[in-house]
Amino acid sequence: MTRPLMLTSHNVLLASPRQPTVLGDGTYYLSDSDLMLQFPVETAFLVEGELDPQRLVKALEETLAYFPIFCGQLTEHKHRWGILLVNRPIELEIVETHDLSLLPEDAVLQDTWLYSPTLDMSAIMACKDAPLLRMRLTRFHSDPPMTVLGASSAHLAGDGAFMVQFWRLLSQIYQGSPPLDPYPVYSRAIVDEIHLQTEDKAKFYDMFPQLSTRNPKPPPTTSRTTLFFSLAQLYRLQAALSQSPEAATHKLSLQDCVTAIVSVACSKANLDNQPINRIVNVLNLRGGLLPVEEPLNALSWVNATTSDPYDVQKTASSVRQAFIKAREPAFQSACLLAVRHLYRKVAIEGERVDFTPPPGNLFLNSSWKFQYTSAHFGFGEDKTHFLHTVFKAPRYAKMFRRNPPMPLDRNGRRTKKHRTESIEFTFYLLPSDRDDFLTCLQNQWMALGMQEPVEIMNNT
Repeated sequence: MTRPLMLTSHNVLLASPRQPTVLGDGTYYLSDSDLMLQFPVETAFLVEGELDPQRLVKALEETLAYFPIFCGQLTEHKHRWGILLVNRPIELEIVETHDLSLLPEDAVLQDTWLYSPTLDMSAIMACKDAPLLRMRLTRFHSDPPMTVLGASSAHLAGDGAFMVQFWRLLSQIYQGSPPLDPYPVYSRAIVDEIHLQTEDKAKFYDMFPQLSTRNPKPPPTTSRTTLFFSLAQLYRLQAALSQSPEAATHKLSLQDCVTAIVSVACSKANLDNQPINRIVNVLNLRGGLLPVEEPLNALSWVNATTSDPYDVQKTASSVRQAFIKAREPAFQSACLLAVRHLYRKVAIEGERVDFTPPPGNLFLNSSWKFQYTSAHFGFGEDKTHFLHTVFKAPRYAKMFRRNPPMPLDRNGRRTKKHRTESIEFTFYLLPSDRDDFLTCLQNQWMALGMQEPVEIMNNT
């Protein structure tokens, strides 16, 4: 959802990648795992201060020399996709505004996205001359002043982990500081599919029914639900769930526990008239099957089948066992190859990938271990706020570290400046289901001996 910005002024600066770039000229060919052709990635950072536009452009030009993918154009020949390295300048919109109603919500996930220009994904998919990255700098004339720097990028040019590298390098160069990470490497790992038999392919295709080659229907009207869990609460929850026999052979993670209690609350609220029988987690294959420096996209999925969808301990154990299974190289290889085959099939047929969770499924795309605010442009992590979006289909969730409190609300009032370290869990439900879900969640929470109730974002 977007709405027009109330502007004081607006202009555009151009940032051309410094030459020569790390990839030079020619075409960089994509892996089939990059062929999520219709999806953008929207990310932004709010800092409690002012960013200098001219200094930012210079930092962006140097950063793009290491990320020339974003300055290219999608191309295709005989069902082989690549990025033509045309080194197109990136437009940086500069927006000045006094309208504090346009400030971000006090959360990572934004219901209304105002902080970067929209990409023309249809033109990109048609291999037309359309940018793969667009950026906007929004300067709020407030006291104290605040600035939001946002980007819309094509998912085919990089997933969340790749975008973290981009933002961290841009932030460091802007500050005149050394990089926090190695510079990106664009060689791709080779995964051998000789040993992946036909029956194995069928098995792993069955693991991804939500990745459909049919044209997806527009998602139904949904209601946002944002939950906040302090780390102290999560450690108590972890301790309570770890007492079960199912958890005796493995240690439950905090994410396992959060996922389980949300899943069970969905089941008890009887969403879609059936319980959650499968939990799908996004799996980053870097550092496992693929090297840590694998560029662009390196994502697959791991599925947990719940043995008892109404039992939090058994559900958490099922999630943990699925992740343990996912450590096996053969498992990761099969998952990645199945995803690549499917993405390629969808791209060739001109269809779209549908990530809408089917009834009885909960989908979690978690990035809570990523320290996004390490890209703080010199203002410090305590004065930097990461902003993002989430697919608004029912039961598609994202999980992040909670931002520090906003210095001002949308009425210009100062807010408190302290917040305990917390986790944000956001997803969408049908409006008719939301109240039942929240009631079931709080009841289940208290039944496990948790004293303080789960915090719910006021306007969700």
